[in-house]
Amino acid sequence: MRKRDYFVVAAFALSLVLLFLQQFYSKTTSEIILHIIDIIILISVLAETFFAIRQEKYIRKYFKNNLVDFLAMLIFAAVFIIFKVQISFNNNAEELSIVFDIFKNIFLFGKIIRLISKRAGLTAKIISNPAQTLIISFFMVIIIGSFLLMLPAASANGKPLNFLTTLFTSASAVCVTGLSVIDVSSELTIVGKFILIVLIQVGGLGIMVFSFFGMLAFRKKMTVSEKLTISYMVSEDDMSNLFKTLRVIVLSTFFIETLSAAFLFIGFSRILGFNLKALGFAFFHAISAFCNAGFALFSNNLESFTSDIIINLTIGFTIILGGISFAVIYDVLAKVKTNITNKFLKKKKSDYLMSVNTKMILSLTVFILFISFALFYLLEHRNTMKELSVGSQYLASFFQAITLRTAGFSTVSFMNLTNATLLFMIFIMFMGGAAGSTAGGIKLNTIAVVFAFFRSFLKNQKTVVIKNISVPEDQVKKAFLIFGFGLAAISVGIFLLTITESLPFLALLFETVSAFATVGLSTGVTAALSPAGKIVIIILMFIGRVGPLTFLTAAGTKQKNDDIEYPYGNIAIG
Repeated sequence: MRKRDYFVVAAFALSLVLLFLQQFYSKTTSEIILHIIDIIILISVLAETFFAIRQEKYIRKYFKNNLVDFLAMLIFAAVFIIFKVQISFNNNAEELSIVFDIFKNIFLFGKIIRLISKRAGLTAKIISNPAQTLIISFFMVIIIGSFLLMLPAASANGKPLNFLTTLFTSASAVCVTGLSVIDVSSELTIVGKFILIVLIQVGGLGIMVFSFFGMLAFRKKMTVSEKLTISYMVSEDDMSNLFKTLRVIVLSTFFIETLSAAFLFIGFSRILGFNLKALGFAFFHAISAFCNAGFALFSNNLESFTSDIIINLTIGFTIILGGISFAVIYDVLAKVKTNITNKFLKKKKSDYLMSVNTKMILSLTVFILFISFALFYLLEHRNTMKELSVGSQYLASFFQAITLRTAGFSTVSFMNLTNATLLFMIFIMFMGGAAGSTAGGIKLNTIAVVFAFFRSFLKNQKTVVIKNISVPEDQVKKAFLIFGFGLAAISVGIFLLTITESLPFLALLFETVSAFATVGLSTGVTAALSPAGKIVIIILMFIGRVGPLTFLTAAGTKQKNDDIEYPYGNIAIG
């Protein structure tokens, strides 16, 4: 790293220190110290540009290659000075100070990202590693979302939210989890809720999906590295079908969300009236449901709609569609289209064979929904749901069976659930939805392969078989890797939370699994977590959304000597 780059690093580090002091030690930290740190940050940014000009042999060459950077620095310095002068002469400048801090941190964050990407050809390395690209894109969206939620316009009570709260909320939205340390229905303004739903939509589909879809829509050519990245993200092996795959994903998402919003508008308009507010609520909950986020615009989530058939069934089936993956949806629609064509059109009949993955996901989804429905009803119909009618109990049990896999909505209170209910819900949450969907967990595909392996082992079969189809050895290894990583992440998470928190163990375990599986259900302890506990939950949500396999792929290195074979040795097992 060049010497001038240290000025950027120092400015960003000081900005983080300043943010920390303002959030946690604002009452004990002198205003003079805060102003001095700000001045040092400005001097560091100016010094970086000054030394960059000094190092160029010809000044004209610098401005030719770095004109945008130079203009950005001038704008930053001008806005910086204007803000500081306004804040210094305004006795009630809290909101102005927050906006200034957001502007400053976003600028410095962008400088750091640009600096890192330039060093040692890191941009090319990251792009050639799709897993690292995915991790960085999610991280950047979370950070930017955190700063946006800190805007005074996003807070309903007029007092800007602190950084840790916005970081938690942004991470929960981008990771489509739904856990929250604030009541988003009352503590966020319309602007804040709009920022939140945008983060949910981007997190559900992925920022890279939107970016590359836009590139392809405008017929911009993509490099091989970019095609490799997007094919990894959408699980498409055939790069020639990338645009078709992206088009199906994006357009089907908007279609399902719009259709869901139409039904929800009918349901909400009976309470909120036939107005724009009901329409806004309908679209918010439709997007939140399809992305399996679980954020609701009611203080008690959806507990006021326990017996509402329209709201329950619409959100329930939207969650299911979001959790079975786009590949399965496309496969089923193709099968239905073929059957309709064969029945009504006088053409040569053709048959469409759905993939083994689709059949497996559909059968597992139905099986787990039935088991979850039955268990929840049997364990809670005389406890949490004892005041409800039999019909409402069935509806509530069905809704909870759907949402506990990954969505985070609830139509009954989770604070008084029995321990047996919480335990079985933990196992269901850990499994999650289908691979390639907006759902979390270790995925049903992983569970199916693991169970198929044990079944093949007990039958002394040489290969793992699912529905008369052999599963490649590499996929079996990946399944066990994901399964083991998931258990390890949850074990470390609950261990850390038992150190940082003084809450019941089962409630903490439920919270841990809910965060890792990006479910968003809670027994009500989220807001009571300490700052350290919130950070643990944030990390678990991030790992769960990006995916264990992505993290392991990003961290792994290619072995140079792949062909070396080592001698076998006997190790005692069992």
